[in-house]
Amino acid sequence: MDANEAQSRMQEIQRIMERATLFTLLPGAPAVIGGLMVLAGCGVSYAMFRSLDFADILHLSVNGQIAFCVMWFLIGLIGVLLEVLFTTRAAARQQLVPADRPMRVAAFSLTPSVVVAMVLTVKFLLPVDSMVGDTIGRFHFNIGREPKAEEIQYIVPVWMMLYGTGVYTAGLFSIRPPRILGLVFLGMGVVALLCFPQYGLVFAALSFGLLHILFGFYVLHKQRQTVV
Repeated sequence: MDANEAQSRMQEIQRIMERATLFTLLPGAPAVIGGLMVLAGCGVSYAMFRSLDFADILHLSVNGQIAFCVMWFLIGLIGVLLEVLFTTRAAARQQLVPADRPMRVAAFSLTPSVVVAMVLTVKFLLPVDSMVGDTIGRFHFNIGREPKAEEIQYIVPVWMMLYGTGVYTAGLFSIRPPRILGLVFLGMGVVALLCFPQYGLVFAALSFGLLHILFGFYVLHKQRQTVV
């Protein structure tokens, strides 16, 4: 065995070990827990406005709208915190630090997509009209306009597509399962946006709920095999 062949084999072994490490860092349990919370949130949402259309939040009272938004914010926040907690614990068991590549992938792959999703959600829920002055060129903002139903209907498909983009991006630098999950989210988001925007609650339950649960159980199964 010459030096080049030995180096090639060492690199392949390193890639295999890194893939195994990345797999054990995937959030299996948080995905299941988060999926169950989303399903519960969808059930509560349906009970609140008796509709599968997220836009029917407009029919709620102001207090009802606030409660609706707070509930989904807490579901998202708890899901993120659980993912960070479980990933950090898994990394500690493998003696990884935040500067290591697997941790960088876990920490930063979804950040841009999440930020864009938050900005667009605020835009849909709190529309802002801007006008440029004729003479002085200054912007005037009007936040008194009521949000439109067709804008709120875009929220879930946008969440799905942006989340899918972030997960797929993470998969490009790690292993295949996140790429598959990301593509499924992207595909479902496109279908929801173009064909069924009035069924946002259904697509939220199917994607962030059921799909996350299935993915979480798959990861947990593969992690047990890796340990064995």
